[in-house]
Amino acid sequence: MQEVTGLFDPMALGIVLMGTILATYAREGGQDVAAAVASAFRLGRKGFDASATRSALARTVGEIKRLGHLGAHPIDPPDNATTKLLNAYIRSGSVEAMLKLAQLQRMKRDIQSVAATRVYETAGELAPVFGLVGTLIAITQLMPDMESSAADIVMASVASAVLSSLYGVLSANLLFFPLARAIERRGDQEEAERNLILEWFENELIDGRQSPAPRPANLKNMRGAA
Repeated sequence: MQEVTGLFDPMALGIVLMGTILATYAREGGQDVAAAVASAFRLGRKGFDASATRSALARTVGEIKRLGHLGAHPIDPPDNATTKLLNAYIRSGSVEAMLKLAQLQRMKRDIQSVAATRVYETAGELAPVFGLVGTLIAITQLMPDMESSAADIVMASVASAVLSSLYGVLSANLLFFPLARAIERRGDQEEAERNLILEWFENELIDGRQSPAPRPANLKNMRGAA
């Protein structure tokens, strides 16, 4: 237990983390930092539900094929972005308009993902730098005072210096860089799932528009009587 507590230096940890956060904020800006924090919190929640989204769209496709896009009663998917795509098609009846909106949504998600990833990569680059800053600050404390022995001062300063560098390296490689990669992987996975569903939905709508309309019953009867 004593060995574990010996690895904890609140001052050194504060210098590394607070310095990294402030420097990242200054370099990347508040908007991107806020987006990065939100992206990190989303990692702990369930992401895009491809199965539920496709199920809702499949039922809506049946309505569209049966009643047309204006007469259909759409079943909103659990994903807000997909709901907007569906509503765009229902209002306009245009697959092209839906695809254009999908492209704009994709661009917006890509911008947010790249910004969040860049923030954590920047933090990962800065953390070891502030580990070195903590080391230099600890070295400045080597001057003994009247109440403490020189040996005690030197040992405490050396320990703080080593821990500062350790905190910088660990926070970069166990916190900031892994967060950047996790956000990137989540984004890539969701986009792949969205693309598959959008491609399927587009094909279903086009097939529905190209399928021949059913003949009226009275017309069949007239041809039969003739």
